[in-house]
Amino acid sequence: MKITAPKLSSSLMELNISEALLEDNFVSGGIVTSLHLDEEQEDKIMFDQIHFQNISMEGVRFHQVEFIDCLFEKCDLSNVDFGDAVFHRVEIRGSKLLGTNISQSRLTEVKIEDSVANYVNMSFSKLKKVAFKQVTLNRSDFIEATFDKVSLEKCELDGANFTETPLKGIDLSTNTYEQITVSLDQLTDCKVSTEQAIGFAKSLGLIIE
Repeated sequence: MKITAPKLSSSLMELNISEALLEDNFVSGGIVTSLHLDEEQEDKIMFDQIHFQNISMEGVRFHQVEFIDCLFEKCDLSNVDFGDAVFHRVEIRGSKLLGTNISQSRLTEVKIEDSVANYVNMSFSKLKKVAFKQVTLNRSDFIEATFDKVSLEKCELDGANFTETPLKGIDLSTNTYEQITVSLDQLTDCKVSTEQAIGFAKSLGLIIE
């Protein structure tokens, strides 16, 4: 699946977000390599065409934040509260999202790659054209999420929870896990490996010989 990359200028200049936020809740066009934010930010901040590079937002709480055409590269987003956020044309590479809250959010044209996202919470979110590639998603929550053209490739999903999330058209066959939680009536047209199919059959109480 082709994901549209963030539309970033090739001539972005270093940007001090803390100073920019003192003037406006709209921050646009720059590279951010250092960041000092209060744990709780103002409502409805928009970041547009921002390249976040090797920064930490750990523990920061946003409300209705928007990221448009943004790239996160080698960033620590652990325990950040992005609840009710918008991510549009966003790429996250080589980053940490341990315990990150992205619930009740909208993600469109988003790619997350080579990242650690154990305990990430995307429950009740709407994901459209979103790709997870080589992402550790152990104990992650996707409860009652909406998937539209979502791909999971070579991810770790042990303990992931997809309760009441329709998995139609989702390919789980390249991913690894010992146990995941799904709603069996939402597995129609979900692609799985033979071993995974046996596991689901056992959860139905079938005896495999």
